[in-house]
Amino acid sequence: MGAYALAIRKALDMADIDSQALFREAGIKQMPSNDPLDRIPIATIAQLLRLAVRDTGDPAFGLVVARYVHPSTLHALGYALLASSSLRDCCQRIENYFRLVSEGGSLSIVEQDERIKIAMTLHTDSVAVETIDAWNAFVVRLFRLIYKPDFAPLQVDLQRPCPAGYEAIYQKSFHAPINYDAPVSAIYVSAEDFDAPLDGANREIALQSDQIAGQYLVRLDKADIVSLVRNEILKALPSGRHSKTEIARHLHMSPSTLQLKLTEKGTSYHDLLNDLRKSVALSYLEDTRTSITEIGFLLGFTDTSSFTRAFRRWTGKSPTEYRGD
Repeated sequence: MGAYALAIRKALDMADIDSQALFREAGIKQMPSNDPLDRIPIATIAQLLRLAVRDTGDPAFGLVVARYVHPSTLHALGYALLASSSLRDCCQRIENYFRLVSEGGSLSIVEQDERIKIAMTLHTDSVAVETIDAWNAFVVRLFRLIYKPDFAPLQVDLQRPCPAGYEAIYQKSFHAPINYDAPVSAIYVSAEDFDAPLDGANREIALQSDQIAGQYLVRLDKADIVSLVRNEILKALPSGRHSKTEIARHLHMSPSTLQLKLTEKGTSYHDLLNDLRKSVALSYLEDTRTSITEIGFLLGFTDTSSFTRAFRRWTGKSPTEYRGD
């Protein structure tokens, strides 16, 4: 995302480094815009960060960049994160829409008894360690913003060695035990914190921002059938016209062709529908003004009992139990 380079520029400017000269040296001839579809090659960003470390003399420069990455840097996705109902809801959004941020990696949520592992898997060796630092520091700062200011992870794994003499700086940034040279970058959160309700939850803003983020993904890669289908389902859920046949018709293909394309991507229409329904249901249930019957219809279920059975499969609880009514 080009907006990430803008955060790097701000960090360079604050360090009294000629950011324009450094951008040109890295091969970036024109300063990126704030357009969510403005992209910069991962290798180019890595080169820019290497030059930044050289000129600032700061091997922890990624932590500095994180200070200038605001949720609004991520455009519609960022606003959806701010309006999420829990840290789990927030991370599920990041997992679904991470390709808007970068195609160099993907996020996954791993349940580990009483703690949750939020893992980052890299898809290329070109990703700079400074970017990994910036991402992890941004996520922790985001959690402090939307959950509580003194939030501290249980543990942080970083795919890099600790720069000599910088142990205290990393500790100050994360306030957690840090494992360096880890095979996978990860942040560990207690299950209690992960599912605690957030004061800033707003389902209308979150869902509208989800739709916009989905449209960005479609524009980013029109060949990405998963993004296309997810976006169409999200739009169709309230009307109830979200069958595989209806979605295929909107995408100008047969249901069998749609299923074949999804199978090639390792998923199915049923899986995508279930994932979206669960995510939207959890968001709706945070608002006690919306009845469980109404939520079921908003999710396209024909009756409350069908919604209750599905929700119990997803969470092990009924909607009423989950809400605490």
